[in-house]
Amino acid sequence: MLNIYNIEPTNYVNGNGCRYVLWVQGCNLDCIGCWNKLTWSFEKNILKSINEIFEEIKKLGSKIEGVTFTGGEPFLQADELSQLAKLIKKNTTLDIQIFSGFYKDELIKDEQKKLLNYTDILVAGRYDNTKKNNNQMVYHFNSNVDNWELNNSDVEIDIDIDGNINITGYPTNSLINEIKGKNDARV
Repeated sequence: MLNIYNIEPTNYVNGNGCRYVLWVQGCNLDCIGCWNKLTWSFEKNILKSINEIFEEIKKLGSKIEGVTFTGGEPFLQADELSQLAKLIKKNTTLDIQIFSGFYKDELIKDEQKKLLNYTDILVAGRYDNTKKNNNQMVYHFNSNVDNWELNNSDVEIDIDIDGNINITGYPTNSLINEIKGKNDARV
């Protein structure tokens, strides 16, 4: 079972094109300026099986161009994610992108290497919002996948029918606070 923080079935700022984005729950890297601290806890949040997630991805069909694993820290659930990535690669034409706080050379455990083998694009390094490109490097492992460049100013804001707001990408704290303030002011 994967411990998940959130899933966005269609998202445009976490990789090339329209993507299925899975945020895992749990991270112990304590990156500087991380705005996604709700994903740090290792407490069980949303538990889903690999097959359940894969079925969700398959149902989207041609609506998505790829799958992104982010978090939290994906490589802390590398065993389960590598099983999911294997299903994706064997049964679809979707590419896989991963955002990780680990540096590439820290991914040395067998299950981490296995997940890395299914990865088309890796964004790696301790997130630090005070440094260029947030201190992260982009690695392209598959020449058949369009290059992706880190743009740490992209933000996607989704508001559902109930007025719930979901912010993804690279929002600034001031943007988040402004949106929260406006949302709290609603009647």
